[in-house]
Amino acid sequence: MRLKSKSFAVMFLLLSLNAFAAKPIVIEGGFEVTVFDEVPGREMGVELFDGPMTKEQRLAFMPGGKAPAAVNVFVVKAGGKTYLIDAGFGNAVKDKRVDPSKIDVVLITHAHGDHIGGLLKEDGAVNFAKPPVFISKPESAYWLDPKTQNSDLAKNVAKAYGERYKKFAFGDTLAPGIVAVDAAGHTPGHTAFLIGTGKQKLLIAADFLHAAALQFPNPEESASFDVDKKKSAEARKKLMQMCVDNGWLIGGMHIPGGVGTVKGNGKGGFEFKPWQ
Repeated sequence: MRLKSKSFAVMFLLLSLNAFAAKPIVIEGGFEVTVFDEVPGREMGVELFDGPMTKEQRLAFMPGGKAPAAVNVFVVKAGGKTYLIDAGFGNAVKDKRVDPSKIDVVLITHAHGDHIGGLLKEDGAVNFAKPPVFISKPESAYWLDPKTQNSDLAKNVAKAYGERYKKFAFGDTLAPGIVAVDAAGHTPGHTAFLIGTGKQKLLIAADFLHAAALQFPNPEESASFDVDKKKSAEARKKLMQMCVDNGWLIGGMHIPGGVGTVKGNGKGGFEFKPWQ
């Protein structure tokens, strides 16, 4: 088990080091999806996780106490429009991999800083001058609540984008072939986006996990970043099972390489294979 777990972690490390070699993934229905990792080589520490496993058991999946991770943003092209799913820290804009002038719509999975930081420049001005920015109603309500801590960035984004700050409900079709899926748990309005109009689809499941090497085979393990750890674990299993049942690809903001296939491992967990 330990050797297999270490090999799994090494695979994700190699993917993270090749993050700049982004190649579009074609999804049925005329969708072209490109993943950009803003922080290649990022790792998650074992101390960030909690669940039924002991630290020693987690270390079998996180050699040296670390697991390869990523900070991905997704660019989706379809129907003559370009959609940006999450803005990351803004590194992809700074290094010219994402051109704000060519983005027609911004879709936000949730309002943590590594997902909305790139919406604003250092002086607080908007990075995206024209497109609307969509976020789920429960996510917006949570972060704009005066009682929510560490919410200044989310409030600044809402204020800066003004009338272009738009809200959607779970289940809404935001564009032909782009549907908002309830993934609440990591945050109260955490959203996945289902991409595609044919049988083959891609579920961009955002922060459904943070350490792929640990949490695919052990979905009960949650991260300290999760607002509701129990609900996050339930959502993680639900989203992965949806992909297994329907044969969809799965994507995540913290998966090195961003996208792959998933199947059950017969032990209550899942196996991930990077998309080639």
